[in-house]
Amino acid sequence: MAVFTAIATAIVGATALTGFAATLATSIIAGGLALGTAKVLGVFKPPSLGDTSDPGVKIQLPPATDNKVPVMYGRNFTGAIITDAGISNQNDTMTYVLVLSEKTDSGTYTVNDIYRDDTRLVFGSGASGHIVQSVVDTNSTSSTNVSGKLRCRVYAGGTGSSNQIFPTTNKVAATTLLPTIDSSTNYSGLVYAVFDIDYDQENNLMGLGAITFDITNSLSEPSNVILDFCQNSRYGAGVSSDDLDTASFNDLYDYSTAQVAYTTSGGAGATHNRWSIDGMFGTYGNVKDTIDTMCQACSTFFTYNPKQGKFSVVPNRAATTSEKTNAFQFSDDNIVGAITISSPELYSTVNEVEAEFPLVAKKDQTDVVFISTPTSDRNPNEPDNKLSTRYPVVNDFPRVHNLANIDLRQSRASTVVEFDADYSAIQVDTGDVVKLTSSLYGYSDKLFRVMRVTEKESESGMLSVNIVGLEYADSVYEHSNVTSGSAVNLSGFTPWWINYGNSNVIIGNVIIIDDISSNIADIRDYGNGAIVGNVDIANISHISHTGITVPSIQIPVEIPDVPGMDEIEVAVKNKTAEDNGKTIDFTPVQIVKPPLDIGTFNPGSIVEVTVPIKDLGSSTTDTADEPEIQDYVLKVKGSSSLTGTSTQEPISAPIPIIPKNFVNQTATAPFAPGTQIEDRPANNVTVANAQVTANTDIGSPDAQITPVTNYDISKVEEGDYSIIASTFPGGAITPANPTYDVAFSVIGDITYEGLDISVPSAPVVVDTKTKEFGVTDGSGTFIVAQENFMTMTSTNKISISNADAQSLPGANASLKYVPSQANISLSGNSTMDIVANVNPSLPPVVPRSFINNKYDILRITKGDLF
Repeated sequence: MAVFTAIATAIVGATALTGFAATLATSIIAGGLALGTAKVLGVFKPPSLGDTSDPGVKIQLPPATDNKVPVMYGRNFTGAIITDAGISNQNDTMTYVLVLSEKTDSGTYTVNDIYRDDTRLVFGSGASGHIVQSVVDTNSTSSTNVSGKLRCRVYAGGTGSSNQIFPTTNKVAATTLLPTIDSSTNYSGLVYAVFDIDYDQENNLMGLGAITFDITNSLSEPSNVILDFCQNSRYGAGVSSDDLDTASFNDLYDYSTAQVAYTTSGGAGATHNRWSIDGMFGTYGNVKDTIDTMCQACSTFFTYNPKQGKFSVVPNRAATTSEKTNAFQFSDDNIVGAITISSPELYSTVNEVEAEFPLVAKKDQTDVVFISTPTSDRNPNEPDNKLSTRYPVVNDFPRVHNLANIDLRQSRASTVVEFDADYSAIQVDTGDVVKLTSSLYGYSDKLFRVMRVTEKESESGMLSVNIVGLEYADSVYEHSNVTSGSAVNLSGFTPWWINYGNSNVIIGNVIIIDDISSNIADIRDYGNGAIVGNVDIANISHISHTGITVPSIQIPVEIPDVPGMDEIEVAVKNKTAEDNGKTIDFTPVQIVKPPLDIGTFNPGSIVEVTVPIKDLGSSTTDTADEPEIQDYVLKVKGSSSLTGTSTQEPISAPIPIIPKNFVNQTATAPFAPGTQIEDRPANNVTVANAQVTANTDIGSPDAQITPVTNYDISKVEEGDYSIIASTFPGGAITPANPTYDVAFSVIGDITYEGLDISVPSAPVVVDTKTKEFGVTDGSGTFIVAQENFMTMTSTNKISISNADAQSLPGANASLKYVPSQANISLSGNSTMDIVANVNPSLPPVVPRSFINNKYDILRITKGDLF
């Protein structure tokens, strides 16, 4: 009890209340004061961040006689204290005993993961559940190099097999693992691990390394955590249950377990308990600091009520309608003497809070929540005044944000009143909301939360009550639906600005579609975003510069509740290249600033960020104007140049960008390009006899064996293409002509349109250029003295790109050349004979011919060699 008497004495002394009246009877908020509230009351004592001399909290410690075992609640990433070790297996195996924490009187423990240095250990199952099968490094690369060489079992409360909590199968007694674990070292009341490591210099198994446990104690609800700590005499305060006001703890339980909304980092709506305690407490310091920290994590005050003779908790929550209606009333009828009103001066009014906390998503590494009072809510000429604090046992962003917001708002509702009232006020308890009416100060049933009640006795023996109250407002306790991880919210990628395609693709919470019910997508003008038509849903087209638009993706970004954000950055990563083993970093492709007349983005507003698809490429093998076909992931973050802080950065699932009519290579085989054009011209059985002397012969009009076919290629992607043609020559081989000469090639040209794109929404064709292929590049097939029939092929490689067109004579460098048409035919000649057929069952004449004609135009993708 002495330690709790010291609590009241310390705070009473800090508020400058001294003398006989202060010691007669005191009911006072004794713990859980957040930094801003404490400052308003003049009790500028920050919540304890832990005794710096306290060994054994969340770090791995070597053996030492002065190590202290901490106690954990909720989920923690923590090291352990090495308490014992042994060597076996001909000096090749070391066994360590690692103590994690005290075992709490209630709550069950679950081991989520175990790490050695920066690698996650992957354990087996069944009889091999305690044996490491592989490790996964920070790049998500798995390795089996240490398979079978690391083993671990975790226990809670004792050494029996029933005390084993990891693995949950194949349980054995800890006494079988190390000779020194026996009846005299039974590890009763402890959570500990027994860890084996086999020596292997090649794989860096030469010592224990830093072992980190991701472990959860189901005891995390604040009222039960505080009760557990208060009553336990081994690691806590050792207070009798008779000295605790259990009704007040029930109130805290209801408040803490109320389901409140938050948004996951992926943008989905969810709910969780309002408050939770997830952290470790050293058992080296005094219990008062520990209780303060627990109360700070659930916005709760800790107090001693002398009328009951019990300690109680007072949730710092909004008063119910009934509580406000039935609140005790103070007025001139029961106030004795003057009312003292105080407020912090303008230059000490808090308007920003920077709150550090251990983020569970980052293995309890420190993260920061930054909140500030909107400019519209500040006083005239109010300067920036930042309050820095830490929530050491709250490990998620939404809860820290709301805790810090309560403190910020309460510290600004900064009117503090103090007055003496007659003895009828002794029924008021700390934490109660009361009404104050005073015509002098213009108060009419104005609400205050009571922070201190002190019984006073005058020299004449008259009893009175001194009341200290803090201004109350419902708005202080408004809950904010915050995105986990302080991330900007990708509220949707809609629509794709493209001139002939869209996609019905769902990526997490992002739906890339404009009108799924009608199976159509908008065609939008890139210049002004106006809808100019619609098309059927098709594969996403990666490139089209011949229509009225440049394809882009429009990203609506919802600004989080982070005042001061004045920049949004969208970055992209080539996911396919990364999956194929390349080291790829995110590349910023768009940075957006707010309008100059705003200065910063407004929390909750939607900002449209437009990123042209042509800017998304990060491959070194792309063309000058468009990237290769890849899958991408996007990342978005917000930042503040005023504070230097930035949000977490949500990353989308892979976004496939597949050209229309292409086959996605990753969905087929490693060397499978998609066909752009495939045609089978008719057989030609009337081939003229021409002397074959060179490839140039088959470029003559007489050698054309199929008509010229025109193809619209305005929708193809720029890049390298392979044109493969085949045929089968026909005719007769006679004794007079036992050999023959034959030639064959695919010939044609690519036509480019030169666009004047000075007005992007209305490009104008002002020039055309033609690039020939086939005969002129010497790629035809020329065979002399052939004695057997055979299938002939002709293969050409061509480039279709603005750069290729710019290499043609007379090209205009200021124009954008886009492909528009391909003209293709087959050419060949032969010296085979045409003879009459003596077999009456066959055609009368064996013609000179080219039959089974075919050609393909194939896009050369990243996996192909040519």
